[in-house]
Amino acid sequence: MNILNFEISKKTEEEINNITKNFQRPVEYADIQEIHVGGFGAVYYENPEKYIVFLSTDLNNTDFETNVLSELHHIRQAEEKYPRTFLKRCDTVLQEKNPMFFSYLDHSLQSAVYDLDVMTRLKETGHSIEFYISNRLNQILKIDLKSNMADKYNYASFGIQFIMFCLTASKSEQETAAEFLNKNFNFIADHIYPYAEKIKETGFDTPLACAKCIMYIIDVFNLWDVEYVSFGDIKVKTHKSYLRFLEENK
Repeated sequence: MNILNFEISKKTEEEINNITKNFQRPVEYADIQEIHVGGFGAVYYENPEKYIVFLSTDLNNTDFETNVLSELHHIRQAEEKYPRTFLKRCDTVLQEKNPMFFSYLDHSLQSAVYDLDVMTRLKETGHSIEFYISNRLNQILKIDLKSNMADKYNYASFGIQFIMFCLTASKSEQETAAEFLNKNFNFIADHIYPYAEKIKETGFDTPLACAKCIMYIIDVFNLWDVEYVSFGDIKVKTHKSYLRFLEENK
């Protein structure tokens, strides 16, 4: 198998075939440079005839294979009806001067929990995710020291990413990040780490578990004023409906 001029190993080819065999649409691959966005990968879902997976070609062969699997797992999540998050059309969102701020927050909320599921599966099948984690660590260490963490939305936006980092990074990488963050942001890492432990306890390897994790994050960061979760035929929009959802899905 060859993808974007990368020769794929037999092991990864088998994994790719196993993931994609029940997809409702075929998969097409393209260089992410075609859409002029950053990051390692993205999936275009809007074409009703095929999934288009955009991939970074600035990776070595091993990391490229891991990246292919990562994006295919995101398609799997979509096909398996994992929960989705949406912004509410409230004044806080509509009056935000930076229109991309809440879009990024919403995307981060969903993708961080999705990534926890994917990264865990990749590690379980023997793939290194270090290139993802080292990139995230670099982003943490380069965070603007003037960031206003007193603002609950800034705090949540960062906290969501840090939870994902805590549950995928090595102990030494966690310690490096925590030392930097605690020193510069009033022990923020120590405050957020228990949330990561709660997510770990809940688990995130099924659509229902992911739904519970996403709702927990919204609840603990007090984001029900701007976010809601759609899961199957259910829409959870408030703290009260979140508690009811937990009671009905023990």
